[in-house]
Amino acid sequence: MRTIMYRRIYLIACLLLITQGSCKKFLDVKALDKLSGNAFFQSASDVEDNMWDIYGLFRDVVGSCPLYAVAGEVRGGMLGYSPQKNDGNDRSFVEYAAKNDLIPLIYTPSGKDFWNIFDLANLSDWKPFYKVIQACNILQYEIGRRSIPDLSNEQKLEYQAEASFMRCLTYWTMVRLWGDVAYYTDAYHEAPLPREKMVTVMKNCIADLSGVMDNLPWTFTDPANRGARASKGAAIGLIMEMNMWNAGFDKANAQQYYKSTADLGNDLIQSAAYELLPIDQSFTIFKGRSKESLFDIVISSNYGETLTEKWNDLSELVVHYPYKRPAANHQYSFCYFRAEYLRRLYPTGVPDARIEMWFDSQMFANDGTFLFLKYNSVYEQGNDDVNVDNNLIVLRYAGAILLRAEALAEMGEDAEAIRMMNLIRDRAKTTLYQGAGGTALKEAIFTERAKELMMEGHYYFDLVRTGRVTNTNWCYYALTQSQVDNGGWTWPVSTASLDNNPYMQLNNYWLR
Repeated sequence: MRTIMYRRIYLIACLLLITQGSCKKFLDVKALDKLSGNAFFQSASDVEDNMWDIYGLFRDVVGSCPLYAVAGEVRGGMLGYSPQKNDGNDRSFVEYAAKNDLIPLIYTPSGKDFWNIFDLANLSDWKPFYKVIQACNILQYEIGRRSIPDLSNEQKLEYQAEASFMRCLTYWTMVRLWGDVAYYTDAYHEAPLPREKMVTVMKNCIADLSGVMDNLPWTFTDPANRGARASKGAAIGLIMEMNMWNAGFDKANAQQYYKSTADLGNDLIQSAAYELLPIDQSFTIFKGRSKESLFDIVISSNYGETLTEKWNDLSELVVHYPYKRPAANHQYSFCYFRAEYLRRLYPTGVPDARIEMWFDSQMFANDGTFLFLKYNSVYEQGNDDVNVDNNLIVLRYAGAILLRAEALAEMGEDAEAIRMMNLIRDRAKTTLYQGAGGTALKEAIFTERAKELMMEGHYYFDLVRTGRVTNTNWCYYALTQSQVDNGGWTWPVSTASLDNNPYMQLNNYWLR
């Protein structure tokens, strides 16, 4: 496995590009040569190292708080807060998030000091995301204008496409958190910017990535790179996700987004570059870098590739001893999936190998004896309080197949939608769908997505884009349509975003 060698000076330069200007301008940056930049981008290895820096920077941003766990899963409300306690430490932010009471998560209330180890306030801060975007913009610009002797034109185009992927991935993540965001792609942007409509941001990203994805390889034979860096398959998976997000908000053009998603999904399948691994190889899938991975966030403690805070791993909430140690602090899981929800997903008498692979006998226990073992196939050793050494799976082949099924169902192509969904059901060794089309099929596909992608950080965002965030069958503390229309599904934006930017606005819903 390749050890990632960071060019520290340049990374610091990238980090400073925005943070140094927070007291002056919205995006106050300096020319690269004033930040020792001319010492970089002199060779192919410089570019390679910088690209890995960008991947690491994104990992640090999304790992600085429980973004996927709290924003992607907990907020849907189907994870309850366990009545069983390991110690006196308060993790009741789970209940606040589920009830859409987010201000206390951003501004820690009195008596909730333990919450601070999770850095929940980072869920309101988009500045670190712009550091990733700025780094992508700089890489594209600098290698485009320089003559680098050992870097071919084909390699330049591939690196620039990788940077486009990471920029679009960052914008997609931001849009799902905050809705409208400022959008730019130039390397040394200084002028204050207003927030752009999120549908427009996603359209821009779709066009950006669609124009360069052919410069990426379909996948990688080197397992160190597979899933860990941008491929054409990853780009297609991301474009599909962005299409389906826009379909939920740009109703007038929804059919165009559905058709694009269906066509791209077909291209992905026809490439034969990815495969659904057998369900009994779940450990391989969620270890990451498998033939099912489209894009992972690499977490390998052996190589120092860890989340900023170990508490922000998805498995942290739903495992206990002996899968989590030390025993004294982990007799119970902090959360559980509500039994009534799981019984709807997994009806009695219907076989499903995911039950055996991912749950134990306490599957329907509404307390801390519940376990979810998707990421924990082996017992942890020793007594150190560590999380599993698995990647965070951001995009995978199974999810893309289900997105294609969803798009086809929305287009009325029921037979092909059923065939797509049944690829996933067949892999799970459960009963194939033979029911009706229309609304029943759409519900079945969403149910399948809820099962297959459980605790992968998609659930709440799927509720928002499909409108099911107002449905108590799917969202335990459902929002009203008025709340949705007023931005109640978003996260608050930090007031720091207003610094020296007369065009900036906060999310009005959270100004109450």
